[in-house]
Amino acid sequence: MAITAAAGASSATMTFTSVATSTAQAYFAGSGNYPYITRVLPTGSSDYANTGFRVTSVAEASVLPTVAAITVGAEFGSALSGAAAELFYAEYVLPDTVRSVIRVTHQDDPVTLEQVDATVAFDELYPRPQIEYGTPEVVSVGGLEAQTYLAGTAPSPGLRMSVWPVPDEAYVLDFTYHYRHPELTEKTSTLEGVPPEIVDQIVDLAAISMKGFYDDADSRSIARYKAMTMNTVAEQHRRHSGNFAERKRIGNWDGSQRGQGISSRASRGRLIGGDN
Repeated sequence: MAITAAAGASSATMTFTSVATSTAQAYFAGSGNYPYITRVLPTGSSDYANTGFRVTSVAEASVLPTVAAITVGAEFGSALSGAAAELFYAEYVLPDTVRSVIRVTHQDDPVTLEQVDATVAFDELYPRPQIEYGTPEVVSVGGLEAQTYLAGTAPSPGLRMSVWPVPDEAYVLDFTYHYRHPELTEKTSTLEGVPPEIVDQIVDLAAISMKGFYDDADSRSIARYKAMTMNTVAEQHRRHSGNFAERKRIGNWDGSQRGQGISSRASRGRLIGGDN
């Protein structure tokens, strides 16, 4: 691949070996349940050989077998003229149903999982990530990002997942997560997959809250009934959560991992950034 861009511009043209149009589009923008964020690395540039520019969008009509017009997330400080370049993918947008990720594995081997503050940028997580390619060792989840997309309506942002090192080929990562239930927007909406007894308590608490808002005179009865309902919820939660003795910590709880070079900063469940 080669990239051409004017100084001060946030757009560029990329040329590459002729392939099918659908394949060329897939180079830049993913679809389905696991879209990704594309970055372009101008390896042939004396100024930007170690700078991965995020591709925000691609003009769909331009993604032909040999050329693509892209928009990046920053301006080029100096011009690029046919500089050698490559694309890499280390950030992914998880499905809307994923509320939080609690475990990641690759071929049954635990992968170090980091919980990342929403304000931490990709470049802060992995400075110059393009230098190192290989099998995933660290997965960072947190913050909202929008996928790279074919020009048109910008997609809604979703939960971001970053992988280090930059994958050198296609890998399958299995992750365990907390499910995000769809909002109840209609009278006929239902909470799918939620035990009926839990749904009953949700309805009871909602009814109590509404009664407390409109009927302040009956505050004692409302408070008593709310306390009874909360006790029931706590008991149900205890039953569904299992016994502590039957559970164990998972992943690299001691900070160890496959590979070298990151042991000093990799630990399972670590929150990066923020006040904690």
